[in-house]
Amino acid sequence: MVTRASFERQREAVRRVERREGLLLVVVSVGLGLAQLAFLKCADAHLEHRREIAIAGPACLAYLALVGALLWRLERGRRKVRPRCPQCGRRLEGLSERVASATGRCDSCGDRVIEEEVKPPTGGGD
Repeated sequence: MVTRASFERQREAVRRVERREGLLLVVVSVGLGLAQLAFLKCADAHLEHRREIAIAGPACLAYLALVGALLWRLERGRRKVRPRCPQCGRRLEGLSERVASATGRCDSCGDRVIEEEVKPPTGGGD
């Protein structure tokens, strides 16, 4: 079992990875996509069709490979820091993560994921 604070740190680590890798993915995919559109517009005016396709085809495949690699990197980074159930080992993501945060239990195996916080007794009766 993990403490509530440790669980929240893991969740924050996932958000940091998503922000960092997601920003890289957006910048590269949008930037290179716009560059391809600009090239196609320019190539239509200045190159014959066969040469345009000979350049644009491999460039498009390289673009798709790069975006795929960045998506894989994003997913791998998330997977690496995502909290897991200490009992069954299942990754807690999406609804499972929210259920574990709210109930302290794994929605798959039902065992405790987050330690219960022990509240100190209040001095009341003396």
